[in-house]
Amino acid sequence: MTAKKLINRDIPTLKSSDNVDKALQIMSEDRMFILPCVAEDTLIGFFSEELLLNFDYDTLLKDIAPILEDARVSEEVPELDVVRSFMMSEIEILPVFDLNKKYLGVIEKNQLLSDFIKKMNLHLVGGIIELNVSKKEYSLTEIARIVEQENAHIISLFFNENEADGSESLILKLDSTQISAILQSLTRFGYEVEAYQSSEPVANLEKDRYDLLMKYLSI
Repeated sequence: MTAKKLINRDIPTLKSSDNVDKALQIMSEDRMFILPCVAEDTLIGFFSEELLLNFDYDTLLKDIAPILEDARVSEEVPELDVVRSFMMSEIEILPVFDLNKKYLGVIEKNQLLSDFIKKMNLHLVGGIIELNVSKKEYSLTEIARIVEQENAHIISLFFNENEADGSESLILKLDSTQISAILQSLTRFGYEVEAYQSSEPVANLEKDRYDLLMKYLSI
């Protein structure tokens, strides 16, 4: 999926001719704390509730310096690159432009995150296992066989490289919460379990210290 298809068409835009009172009303009605200000096909900038509350209600937006954000994406950028753009900034909405630099709309961070979680099956009931492995050494075929021998399946996976220390890990999302036998089998085959998450009590392993979403998406 590309950035253009991720645009939230329900997010309204502000105009330079709007005053502070109108802008705040629009934000309140749509439960937004920041909105883009657009003139025809050009993005003027963003106005946040925090910024606008510093001005009188009858002040026009054209008389207020907008928030300028360098983060932006082209309409053809793939979804994972959009996620990466949010990771590298603190913005809540990301503007999208076509190849001619025409403003097309914005992608909302919370909505993108929600859709991404569903797409990667992270919202489904099931266990999560993190293994310390090198991408040059591990065998996904073998890992899948070990999991399936315990009557479970891998429904999504991620490979992560920690830039800080160079360590590498494989994160497995399973369709079963009963992961004790899986963890024991993985350990028996020489795989180092870094962390796990399951609603089922897991015997003979360290206490869970794992927050997958915040650690690997940092959103």
